[in-house]
Amino acid sequence: QGRHLNLDGRKGSAGNPAMNARHVRGGGPAEVKKKEEEGLITLMKERAVVRCKTTQKEYYDCVKDRTVSIVWACRAQANAMNECLHEHTTDEVLEDLKYRWVKAGKPSFWDRGKMPKF
Repeated sequence: QGRHLNLDGRKGSAGNPAMNARHVRGGGPAEVKKKEEEGLITLMKERAVVRCKTTQKEYYDCVKDRTVSIVWACRAQANAMNECLHEHTTDEVLEDLKYRWVKAGKPSFWDRGKMPKF
């Protein structure tokens, strides 16, 4: 129990870093542990929210003081906001962020200023 096959087919422990390795574009296989990936996903979402501030404001302005009519009255604004958020939270964006983060030497998530831009 607690033993799994590694990426190369050998048996190893469940906590083996090889089990959590990800292929990073252009940098060859580089270890990005699951916890690190979760941190990068959070960072990607934070950046998406900042980048979609305009479409969010348009949506919030539309829904303000509405109840049931939000569904049809603000559909265009909701679609624009969702499209913007999806554009900035794709697998490609995450892979690019992983690549840049590994290339930058895996800086701490607490120091947002040293995190790679994308």
